Amino acid sequence: MDIEDIVDQHERLANGTRADAEGTPGGVVVRARKNREGAVGYDIPGSQLVYLKTYGCSHNNSDSEYMAGLLVKEGYGITEDFSKADMYLINSCTVKNPSEEHFIHEMTKARRTGKPTVVSGCVPAGDPKNDAFRDVSIIGVQQIHRVAEVMKETAKGNSVQITSSGKRAGLPSLEHAKIRRNELIEIIPINAGCLNKCTYCKTKHARGDLMSYPIEEICKRVQQVVEEGVKEIRLTSEDSGAYGRDIGTNIVELLDRVVQLIPEGVMLRVGMTNPPYILEHVDDIARVLNHPRVYSFLHLPVQAGCNDVLQVMQREYTVEEFELVCDTLLKKVPGMLLATDIICGFPSESEESFQRTLRLCQKYRFPALYISQYYPRSGTPAAAMKQLRSQDKKDRSRRLTQVFESYSNHTHSIVGTLQRVWITEKAHDKKHLVGHTKCYVQVLIDPEEASLGTSVVVKIVSASKHSVVGTTKFTPSRVSWSLLLSILVVFVAIAAYFVQTGSHFK
Repeated sequence: MDIEDIVDQHERLANGTRADAEGTPGGVVVRARKNREGAVGYDIPGSQLVYLKTYGCSHNNSDSEYMAGLLVKEGYGITEDFSKADMYLINSCTVKNPSEEHFIHEMTKARRTGKPTVVSGCVPAGDPKNDAFRDVSIIGVQQIHRVAEVMKETAKGNSVQITSSGKRAGLPSLEHAKIRRNELIEIIPINAGCLNKCTYCKTKHARGDLMSYPIEEICKRVQQVVEEGVKEIRLTSEDSGAYGRDIGTNIVELLDRVVQLIPEGVMLRVGMTNPPYILEHVDDIARVLNHPRVYSFLHLPVQAGCNDVLQVMQREYTVEEFELVCDTLLKKVPGMLLATDIICGFPSESEESFQRTLRLCQKYRFPALYISQYYPRSGTPAAAMKQLRSQDKKDRSRRLTQVFESYSNHTHSIVGTLQRVWITEKAHDKKHLVGHTKCYVQVLIDPEEASLGTSVVVKIVSASKHSVVGTTKFTPSRVSWSLLLSILVVFVAIAAYFVQTGSHFK
């Protein structure tokens, strides 16, 4: 039974009654129709212009790209202009209070227009019975492939909810139609959910336990997008390191298969991973990150530099284990760029605990450090714990930010050198193109000197905290030593990879 079948039975369903239709992924709720006779597109569902707004992580962005592709396939248009839209589709994030508040504000704004509104993502998926969603339609995170059905019924005046209802609804196919926000960058989810039980996290309520895509399905998607001309592939999930543990494989087996499919001119970025599950594969991960077509970059959230706090968070690793992963990667991967996250002001965090976090960040001088004040998320164990004062959270966030701003990133160390850069984006300043080095340093380039989708060698002429500026206009004789140094770095990375694998170029 599908949405249309349930709507046809609408007169026989009490208002708000849940119909757990067998054969459908999860429960469906259909609420009474609103009188939309005469509304835009009432008689021709599928012709509307849909405003699509996305909050949150790369997995959310991938979900939105799939939903956009599915809607366009059914005749809908997609717009970023709120005022021009006939309908609204808002994809939410529940990681932090601010992102959820932005989502609620956008949803309220859409609702006030009187136009059909649909919400998706982790906020409604984690709390679908919340009164805040009483008159909007909901698409669960595992039901994004049914977005066109939901939009169709919502355009007719129905409020429809399709969620997993606690059931394992399965993973949406990676073969669905997709419209990439950036045609050069493909985001591929490799798994959804996780194995963790972090006391502060609400995403688990929405995404659930770990569910991994089969290696063959991921590889098929990689081959497809390479043929479509993408230049960067990002593997994403809530925890890449846990990939495959539910289906009898692991992240290394996946990466070894994927890198064989990456041609010259295309780069692979490995997604965020939590320390517990990467620890047992750290040597193999170092080998993969040394591959010439894999960025030497990893996002490895530590959250706190004190074991007592990590225990209360139920992070399932120690600071010493986190440091072992960092030390191994920094030793074995030339130019390795590590990013991490810190939560300031978590319940039970004492001043001494926070001092340990400061010392950890000073020790590793992370080039990318994502600092957040702790926000209690409703329904999580940490929300019921004794909270620190808001002023203490703000003060610790400020002090950690000062530490981060106090040191120079390794961006400054490459000034004057030649670097190969893969160019995939336009800068926010609308004046530069954006590329990345093998070690994932962000490089700004004049659009008159290079083109999107290309790979060029540039001389790094200046650096700031978060990026460098490169130019293709240089005199080789004057930079011969830096050229030799750059070639040597690349050679060492390639040699390290082949020594560790005993393989040859594919």
